[in-house]
Amino acid sequence: MRVLLATAMIIMLMLTGCSFSNDESVTTEALPNIYDRRSGKVTLEDEAIEIRAREAINNDAELLGRGRINVNAYNGTLLITGTAFDESVHQHIIEKLRIMPGVKRVLDEVDVDSDVDLASLPDDSAITNRIRAELDKANSYEGFNSHYIKIVTENGTVYLMGLVFKEEAELATKITQQIPGVQQVIKYFEYLR
Repeated sequence: MRVLLATAMIIMLMLTGCSFSNDESVTTEALPNIYDRRSGKVTLEDEAIEIRAREAINNDAELLGRGRINVNAYNGTLLITGTAFDESVHQHIIEKLRIMPGVKRVLDEVDVDSDVDLASLPDDSAITNRIRAELDKANSYEGFNSHYIKIVTENGTVYLMGLVFKEEAELATKITQQIPGVQQVIKYFEYLR
């Protein structure tokens, strides 16, 4: 497992700013982002946090088959989403990830639901892709760059993260709210100025 982690870190260093989806297949979010307002060091640390968190979850026998958890890190903030099948699993996950190196803050957005039908969940990746496409169209607005915004969609709820100015946050939120399938928008922006 250490070899896998070391290989992933080397690849991240070469690409400066990659991220992987939950199934570890490469997505458009995995492309290097020259517009990221985070430093390269912070971007790499966020990627390392995500890798360590996924590894911690996947290697914990107590968690196997007891939920579906996703992790996303931005600027040292770890957003944990998904579903835990009971409260003890939920608490175990949060406590395990809260103490990980590099994590400054944990945003706990895990639902506890033993009866969730994973097959009936909305197509979150399609919602994220539609949001990204609409935000890309907004790049013509002076000073706005859609790549300042990190989009995480979980069961129709969209979490927006990034280092942004208030006007950028408002524009991104307004666009996101108009996308079909979006149930709720939660803003976890860090504001500049």
